[in-house]
Amino acid sequence: MKQITDECVSCGLPCLGNSCPNVNVVRWYCDDCGDEVEPEELYVTEDDEELCQDCLLNRFKTVKQKINEGGYNDD
Repeated sequence: MKQITDECVSCGLPCLGNSCPNVNVVRWYCDDCGDEVEPEELYVTEDDEELCQDCLLNRFKTVKQKINEGGYNDD
């Protein structure tokens, strides 16, 4: 799940508002365990849940990698 947070550090400089790199910081979290993960490490389920690899493997017995629009990799 994508969350945008304000991580102002009260640096003491004049506030830059939304142009400050510490405002509107994007963070990604697993919908199941809540751990913060990189966005490329999230997997979207059929129910549009975004899961980390550990939660994905715990929830499903079989995970297949889609290799093209016509089929799946059965290796």
